[in-house]
Amino acid sequence: MNLLEKEILFMVSRLRCLTESQFNKIYNYKRESKRKTLRKTLRRMCNDYILVKFPCNINYRGYKENSYLYYINGSCEYYEGDDLIKTLIGSDVAVRLKLANFEMVRFYRNINIGEHNYNLYIEYIDTFYRRKQVLFDIVFNDKIDLSKYETLKFDIQKTTIPFFMMPNVIVVTNNLKEYSNLEYVPKNVFFTDTSLQNLFKYL
Repeated sequence: MNLLEKEILFMVSRLRCLTESQFNKIYNYKRESKRKTLRKTLRRMCNDYILVKFPCNINYRGYKENSYLYYINGSCEYYEGDDLIKTLIGSDVAVRLKLANFEMVRFYRNINIGEHNYNLYIEYIDTFYRRKQVLFDIVFNDKIDLSKYETLKFDIQKTTIPFFMMPNVIVVTNNLKEYSNLEYVPKNVFFTDTSLQNLFKYL
């Protein structure tokens, strides 16, 4: 197994769902002259390592993705609709952290903390070598129940995830205006839109 193959396997197994274009964001700026090599390697790995790909083909609020989703070891999970969008946003978060030279220690999708579900849990080391933890809630068209976040300090004591801090919660929503003027929001909860423009402000 060559270095490129190891990197692909590492990225896909870490992210679980990684689009071809997102992968290119990380690797093509380093390997502009080796795009054919990347495609050939991906094609061969689809056969050799059971790296299964599905067409993506989505268009959501200006976000277009016409390449493929790659799954390691023939994962039987198939995403569609809002679940697919949430999965792509999660992968986009991970790609942005990688490009910003953040080191990801843990990356979990769809975790339960207490009686509540969160779309992403990330433990990372930032560029100042600070180790942090953050939760993401991705909400589309639904009312956000703020009481979910008020009990978080108690809920994290009932999970197997080793929390060493009170994590920030970043709520990704397509109705950002609706939540920009709330009278009360827990101090560790922040809202951003699906473009993730203010992502690093809250990390």
